[in-house]
Amino acid sequence: MGTQKKLKVSRHLFVGALVVATMAGCSAKRQQPTPDANAAVASPAAQATQAAEAKPRETHVPSADVSSKNTSAAILEQIHQANLKEIAIGLLAEEKASSDEVRAYAVQLVNDHTNADQMVAATAQKKGAHLRDSAAARRESVRGKTAEQKLSSASGAQFDRLFLEQTSADHKKLISELQQEREDASDDDVEALIDKIVPILQQHQDLAQILMKKEQA
Repeated sequence: MGTQKKLKVSRHLFVGALVVATMAGCSAKRQQPTPDANAAVASPAAQATQAAEAKPRETHVPSADVSSKNTSAAILEQIHQANLKEIAIGLLAEEKASSDEVRAYAVQLVNDHTNADQMVAATAQKKGAHLRDSAAARRESVRGKTAEQKLSSASGAQFDRLFLEQTSADHKKLISELQQEREDASDDDVEALIDKIVPILQQHQDLAQILMKKEQA
């Protein structure tokens, strides 16, 4: 076989191999899966859902200032209602007491708790707290409760004894509660108010005890 003929055969073999390789490459390309556009790019709704799930949920916790304000308002209301009760009982004792000393004690009770309530009202106004205050509330503070109804129906020495027992028990309970609240309070104004009122309450309780001993003697 001549040289030119050999070159011609080799050229045909090379071209044939190239064609086969090209066809094989195209076939492999057609067999590869086409990427899903929807899978590659999430929809706006799906993205929003994923962002919401990924974002930590916010929890609203009352601030310390709000909690302190609520506590202060509750303490002021507690003292206010106690003042109204003692004023009402004292006014009743001014009319019904059989002893001059008990009547004088009742007058002091009314005056002191009226002054104390003015301090409570001033503190409440400063704090923006609302106190339930009305003439009707003052009158109703003695009604509707067994102890107060019993006191209203008593007379003479029996009234004096029940009145002193009632005021002594009321003041003892309120002193104990305010002393505990004084320790837990975080409001300087409320703490100062308690510091002013507790000695007054203690004096009332002591006088009630002294008068009860005199009545018993």
